[in-house]
Amino acid sequence: MKPYIHYNPDIERGVLGICSLHHEAYSTVYHLLDDICFHERSNLVVFRAMRSLWQEGAPLDTLSIIARLYTDGHEQIDGVPAAFYVAELAEEKHLPVHLQHWCIQLRELAARRLMLQLTTSAYNGTDGVALTAQQLQEQIREALSIRSISKWVNARDAATRLADNLRMNPETVHGISTTIQDLDDINGGFLPGQLVIIGARPSVGKSALACGIALAAAKAGHSTAFVSMEMTAHELYARMIAQEMNISYGDITRGRGGENPEVADKLAHLPLFFTDDPQLTVHDIRARAEQLQQNSGIHLLIVDYLQLIQEHADSKRPREQQISAISRGLKMIAMSLNIPVLALSQLNRESEHRHNKRPTLADLRESGAIEQDADAVMLLHRDWQAGIRTTDSGESTLHHADLLVCKWRNGRTTDLKLHFDGPTMRFW
Repeated sequence: MKPYIHYNPDIERGVLGICSLHHEAYSTVYHLLDDICFHERSNLVVFRAMRSLWQEGAPLDTLSIIARLYTDGHEQIDGVPAAFYVAELAEEKHLPVHLQHWCIQLRELAARRLMLQLTTSAYNGTDGVALTAQQLQEQIREALSIRSISKWVNARDAATRLADNLRMNPETVHGISTTIQDLDDINGGFLPGQLVIIGARPSVGKSALACGIALAAAKAGHSTAFVSMEMTAHELYARMIAQEMNISYGDITRGRGGENPEVADKLAHLPLFFTDDPQLTVHDIRARAEQLQQNSGIHLLIVDYLQLIQEHADSKRPREQQISAISRGLKMIAMSLNIPVLALSQLNRESEHRHNKRPTLADLRESGAIEQDADAVMLLHRDWQAGIRTTDSGESTLHHADLLVCKWRNGRTTDLKLHFDGPTMRFW
């Protein structure tokens, strides 16, 4: 076995040193580490002494640890007096903030050692095949169980979390606004951990709707990240300026929107973050989102649009399987960062062949997995864009839009009528 690849004595000592200086820290260690996580015999002896003291409710300090070691017959550790060995651990003075990460590393190293044993152990040729296979399965299961960390939440913890959530929002639990009041009232906005899909045919306005949602979220103080693989950051920002100033997007891009510089300056200071790389994988998006969370915080992630994301740079899998992996990856981002992820999606041409031109869930392009992974699916439709210029009563459909809420986990589905203003690219 190679040091720092299969075991790390420095991290073992660091964990024990933190526990000897911060007695409350051992509660973290108790749930994460077991005997097998310590490769060095000297460190294992100290760990066992700490565990015994903690289980008995005794103080977990240097003197108590030394006394327990002597009681257990360990007067010498690694050729030096036990008191000297424990005192050295305490002198290293590592920060408790490293403790959980180091414990996870020790679990990973323990799993590596088990797998190494499996690959180097030889079959003796006498035991039954079924018995040997069963033993191997048990050893592999043990390695995987060491590597994984239990994240079960019992009913009491779940009740506490719900009570805390309701206490913060005593009347109604609201997330980030959808910018559509009727929808907020029905389903409570975009909630942490949700993957929300907005689907539409090209040029219907899904990017414009997403810009409005991003702008409203940022104005409400929510740090909002906008990932675009189709438009540049300044184009997205210009759309938001047009919506905020209620002037034509064309006037903004042609330099005729500068009569109100205070508004532009106000938007420049909002917690809005853009990335406009046309060749992003789902892993790139996750890495950038995690980096933003560490640096500035992030409350909402918008991705425009799903079918332009790559699974990874050299993927050879069928596109349908790639889209399935991408939609699952976006859901994982929502859950791991505990934020809503709003992903735009193209719809296929099937709706164009229907009499009323209205889209359905089945029109999500390339994969039904999008519908399965999403917590909410909303389909945006405009009769005017579909070639239907007037209603049955003869009214123009130029400013008409429909938002079809086809799926909303723990909420209601509904069809909402919206007004669309083309020049400012704004829905309401």
